Amino acid sequence: MRIARNRSRDLFGILLITSGAITLLGLASLTSGGLLDLWIGLLESWLGWGAVVIPLTTLATGIMVMDGRKRDFRWSRVLALELVLFAALGLLSGLLANGLPQAEIGEGGGIVGWSIARAFGSLFGKLGRLPVLFMLAATGVYWVLRRRAQEIVQAESLKEPANERPPDLPQQYRKRFKIEDPSPTPDLRPRSRHPDLPPMEILEKGETRRVTAREINRSAGIIEKTLNEFRLPAKVVDYRAGPSVTQFAVEPGYIEHTSPGGSVSRNKVRVSQIQALANDLALALSASAIRIEAPVPGKAYVGIEVPNQEAAVVAIRPILESANFQNERSRLAIALGRDVAGEPVVADLASMPHLLIAGTTGSGKSVCITSIAMSLAMNNSPDELQFIMIDPKRVELLRFNGLPHLMGKVEADLARIPGVLRWCTEEMDRRFRLLEHESAKDLTAYNRKVARRKKPSTLPRLVVMIDELSDLMMLAPDQTEGALVRLAQMGRATGIHLVVATQRPSTDVVTGLIKANFPARIAFAVASAVDSRVILDGSGAESLLGRGDMLYLAPDAAGPVRLQGAYTSDKELEKLIRTWRQKDLGPGTVSPWEDYLVRQEAMSEQDADLDAAIELVRQTGKASASLLQRKLRVGYPRAARLMDELEELGIVGRAQGGGRAREVLISDSDG
Repeated sequence: MRIARNRSRDLFGILLITSGAITLLGLASLTSGGLLDLWIGLLESWLGWGAVVIPLTTLATGIMVMDGRKRDFRWSRVLALELVLFAALGLLSGLLANGLPQAEIGEGGGIVGWSIARAFGSLFGKLGRLPVLFMLAATGVYWVLRRRAQEIVQAESLKEPANERPPDLPQQYRKRFKIEDPSPTPDLRPRSRHPDLPPMEILEKGETRRVTAREINRSAGIIEKTLNEFRLPAKVVDYRAGPSVTQFAVEPGYIEHTSPGGSVSRNKVRVSQIQALANDLALALSASAIRIEAPVPGKAYVGIEVPNQEAAVVAIRPILESANFQNERSRLAIALGRDVAGEPVVADLASMPHLLIAGTTGSGKSVCITSIAMSLAMNNSPDELQFIMIDPKRVELLRFNGLPHLMGKVEADLARIPGVLRWCTEEMDRRFRLLEHESAKDLTAYNRKVARRKKPSTLPRLVVMIDELSDLMMLAPDQTEGALVRLAQMGRATGIHLVVATQRPSTDVVTGLIKANFPARIAFAVASAVDSRVILDGSGAESLLGRGDMLYLAPDAAGPVRLQGAYTSDKELEKLIRTWRQKDLGPGTVSPWEDYLVRQEAMSEQDADLDAAIELVRQTGKASASLLQRKLRVGYPRAARLMDELEELGIVGRAQGGGRAREVLISDSDG
């Protein structure tokens, strides 16, 4: 089919070119014929001296048809050219003051030009029509030239010619890098989505901005020139352009030293010498900050990362549809962003198994948490995954209220949050007892076993998201640290994962115990190198640009990778929540920790031995005052008071006559 279309196009182009050439020869009286003479007579009679426009236009159209390239066809340009033609024909007839007999034999503007000149003469007079027609022709010419100039400027801004070099650099520093169009990738068959999951169409595709060849060559030349000015010979051998920064591959050269005896020795430029010039390079490049990766892992060069003149927004949908994400078979795969080469970066929360995020206000950490939650909610049903969201700042996560995946509502009350974390540890213990009962090593094995029964009772994975850790550490440091460390140490097997963020990565917030149990970390822009070392065990985050620019340290990676984080808009989140709510999944769940918090509040005001009494009753399945006397070693009045408190909390039943034990209303498997 494509070959047939090409042949038809070529034949049509040849026909147009032939027709235009024959007409042009006829107008020049170089050829003649019956039909040709009639056609030439009509053109000359109607258009006069403007008849030559017809064959020239036909020739140009035929050439463009045979060229086959897609062109931006604009009707405004056609109308402007017609305005110029008709105004010029009228102007010719007006200047020659020809009558109709002269127009019919092809003088001036022909019949068309005579008609236009006469019409404008009746409106503006014989002398007034000439400036009016001239202004119309000039207006049409100006419109065509102005549109063409705009197209040239736009084309140059999108892609510079490969041989164009920045004129402000000496010849030896002018680079010849060119931006190659991305090679066409084979059609990737997207992984089939379950019909119950939201369609990808609710997310925006986004637009990708690429840096220009002029921008890349100029920066590469300045880097070489600056290093050589400091007597550090080096060569920029390659580049990788990402959404927010471009990484230039700098190959250190050799410094020659001549000894007093005349012998010449060559020493390679040290990496530390290049690193020491970070501020000087930033000044020469007029950049807010640059980051030097020395060396790039697995490469024989130093990476100098220079901010692009305009950062691109990384949409989340192209990452979710990418091959990298589809090849990640885990249901807890998350879209993080794009690296310095523009490649999508995907991580698996299940293998992390917890994530620690740090960065100053406005650096992008809350948006990162939102994108992680979006990735999980797009690919998991509420039966498979549930969120526990804690947002003391009351800013970002509160927007998730109403999502069926959310257990209860987003917790924002600082007084309740420590209790919620304690409930998470109790839930983890309960799940461990269930796994032990089924002889399952982890949640996946447990769900696989119980799913084979007629009445399956599978457990969803829990993702606990905390948007601001420092507020909790200031309120209740011991309780918060203890709960987080215990969940991080043991939660993976039971399907509980933590995503914790803080804007103050100091040692009193990110303690040694917390840090040791969060091997996967993300650092956004921080205030100092000290804060960067707290979160990443190394500097670099203090040189980030903010607004989603991050360093991601994977659990099994030798060093951090620079990314531009994925962005999720409010509109996309609203569509996701609305799509899930339309599936009629039943009434929203009440926070399962409500009863636990009430019980904890009551226990805080009750006897100090009440915790031990509850645990004893749960384990033994028996409840009596004499039992409490023996096991807790308390007197009878105190044991009787404990029994009354257990009854008020709904743990044991009413007293029975005859000294019989009370009924225990909770079991050992209850949280």
